Amino acid sequence: MSKTQKSLLFAVALVAAQILLFNSVQLRGMLNSFVAPCIYILYIFALPMGISRVHLLITSFTLGLTVDLLSGTLGLNAAACVLVGFIRPSALKLFVSREDVNKGTRPSIYTLKFFNFSFYAFMLAFIFHLALFFLEIFTLYGAHLTLLRALLSAAAAVAIMMILEIFFAKKDKPYR
Repeated sequence: MSKTQKSLLFAVALVAAQILLFNSVQLRGMLNSFVAPCIYILYIFALPMGISRVHLLITSFTLGLTVDLLSGTLGLNAAACVLVGFIRPSALKLFVSREDVNKGTRPSIYTLKFFNFSFYAFMLAFIFHLALFFLEIFTLYGAHLTLLRALLSAAAAVAIMMILEIFFAKKDKPYR
């Protein structure tokens, strides 16, 4: 199977898991409306480091629009995914040198190391969830609750992503 086919299969699996499983997960108690992890954004996080900005933004938009069409959210996921796609190259520069970015390997728990990847993933997941939830309610009323919801959802999403990375990521050589 080629790299492109594996990449598309990975995207389809993440979107299917999001639509069929994570969009319908109901946590009981106080966290019921606060935790809504979006794990499909792992696909954006795991794209190769040397990918062109235009390709990254088109891929992010397509991924978000696919989730929007399947879940009926009218462009919210597409907007948040494009934001994450736009910020991702700058976020990578915090953890990887310019020469390593051009190599084209994908950021993973093994290439960035555990702490760096978890911080990278949490930072982007928090920005994604924050944008998604503020676009969803479209008001600053109760902003503290929206911040809490974004924080809890990002933490849950990153925990799930870390588990997926541990079991499914290719063990490339680390950068540092």
